[in-house]
Amino acid sequence: MWAFVRRHRDGLPLLAFGLLVLGAWLTTNADRPLLWAVLGALAVAGAVVLVWWARRRLARWRERLLVERTDLSAVDTMSGTEFEAFVASLLRTHGYTRVAVVGGASDGGADVRARAPDGRAVVVQCKRWRRPVPPHEVRAFVGTLSGTHRGFTGLFVASRGFTDAAVREAGAGHDAALVLVDRHDLALWMRGERAPELPPVRPGASDAA
Repeated sequence: MWAFVRRHRDGLPLLAFGLLVLGAWLTTNADRPLLWAVLGALAVAGAVVLVWWARRRLARWRERLLVERTDLSAVDTMSGTEFEAFVASLLRTHGYTRVAVVGGASDGGADVRARAPDGRAVVVQCKRWRRPVPPHEVRAFVGTLSGTHRGFTGLFVASRGFTDAAVREAGAGHDAALVLVDRHDLALWMRGERAPELPPVRPGASDAA
């Protein structure tokens, strides 16, 4: 506490000098209404930006706290098949219909199929790994979205997230509508705070789920 007070006291002379300069400037320009109008508008704009920034920081802090308090140990001990069923249950809880676990030895990257609340067809790949998903796995799923599941929106759910290269791969120039769901997003989804946000519906989107 003393260090906190001391640091702030050390800055008092500078703050006092700044206030004196500001007071002198305001006194000199007191008869300029246009200037005051501009300053008032800037002050309002600044206040709006400050409130927006503060609310955003608070939301991020709350989100981090929720994630830290979410126990993912049960997820980390699931088998791949159990994780697919778990993701399917999350989809149902958040309004998805026609949810079906379809994964298998030759699933082509399609572990779960469903219909989103907005009606579009969604295909999900689930990776319950002990390491982040590398880029070639994302590339393969993009191939699925461009081939056997063309027109579907893809969700790639990874319990340990994705490498930076995999995230870049997902954002590369391709026609597939793909959403990555990492460990952070999965925790928020599990808590019912936020389901994965789907991209805007594209022309030709499938409703075959």
